[in-house]
Amino acid sequence: MLYFAGLQTSEPSQEGSRLSKNRTLVIGIAVALALVAVVVAVGIATGRSSGSAPASPQAAATTALPPGHPAVNGSTAAQPDFSKMIAELKAKLAKNPSDVDTIESLGTAYFMSEQYDKAQQLFDQALKLRPGDAYATTRLAMVFHAKGDDTKAMAMVRDVLKKNADYQEAHYDLAIIYFAQQKMDEAKAEWQKTAEIDPKTKIGQAAKNFVDLMEGRTPAPTTTP
Repeated sequence: MLYFAGLQTSEPSQEGSRLSKNRTLVIGIAVALALVAVVVAVGIATGRSSGSAPASPQAAATTALPPGHPAVNGSTAAQPDFSKMIAELKAKLAKNPSDVDTIESLGTAYFMSEQYDKAQQLFDQALKLRPGDAYATTRLAMVFHAKGDDTKAMAMVRDVLKKNADYQEAHYDLAIIYFAQQKMDEAKAEWQKTAEIDPKTKIGQAAKNFVDLMEGRTPAPTTTP
């Protein structure tokens, strides 16, 4: 029995043929999601621009599932340790409490360490200082997704897309929500949009890899811009 994103799939049956016959695919995408959970969601060490990758802990992410997603096949994967990063960001923020970028980076670090209430507080704070900020809004949306409120999460992501239809991270995050709901066609469509917007960014390459996996192709190696 395969468990992913709080949903259960049985072994091959006619009714659930798409997921059942692609059991390896689902696990593979879970691992891929684990890798880019840090690469995409955290711009902490090198800046927050969409598609940027942190200096660390990228390697540790290969053994971790995305925040808010249960382990695959009942296994418990260790999450990366963000305590040092959080401490450094807190110290930086103490010197400049109104630095929105640092507030958002700290919120993302809390999010990645599954401290969702603290993450939510920081993204709320960022949005008070910078109303309508797309990054803070999409990050806050994923906090709600991790907490189980997909209705609110999707509404927030779609609000970002109404204002900026080409915001890559919003399409990527929407795909994650759809994938968690096992809405594979919708997830693939959003990942495809993400890749089409800019295939050269980390997030664009990751999205293209997901589409390749879902269509039975071997993903291309991710290149460094």
